[in-house]
Amino acid sequence: MFIQGNRLDDKLVMEIGKFSILWNCFERFQCNNFCTAKKIKEVYSLVSIDKDKQIKLAKVLNQRRAWFGQVIPEYVETGLYPGNAHQSQEEDRLLMEKFMEQKEDDLRCGCLLVIFRIRNNLMHGLKCVEQLNDQLELFKAVNGVLESLDWENQ
Repeated sequence: MFIQGNRLDDKLVMEIGKFSILWNCFERFQCNNFCTAKKIKEVYSLVSIDKDKQIKLAKVLNQRRAWFGQVIPEYVETGLYPGNAHQSQEEDRLLMEKFMEQKEDDLRCGCLLVIFRIRNNLMHGLKCVEQLNDQLELFKAVNGVLESLDWENQ
């Protein structure tokens, strides 16, 4: 599919569209239409996430990190916060690092914070449309997590 002169894989366009809708639902039902890192830290305990889907997302992120030859803290700092992106609190970055390491039992908060960064990067970050085709597996993994969400009080 051509969009503004950019050749984008049809599957990627579908995954980004799905991501937009899934994130919209999460933000609406869990964050009262205004998601922030603070809000995620308040509501993550109300959400269950399929463990296998979380592991898949962490694996995809770590594959991307390996492509750039980065250690996890470096990837969180530069990959999830590219260019002049607004930096999160140290606590948030550590939660995302722990999620990528997959060494603790409850990684839901870090998982959702990572997805929030991906959302921010897509909507507010670097505008490198030509690099989106390299992110199909990332969006598939993110959508897997978002589709697996189960929350109370919907």
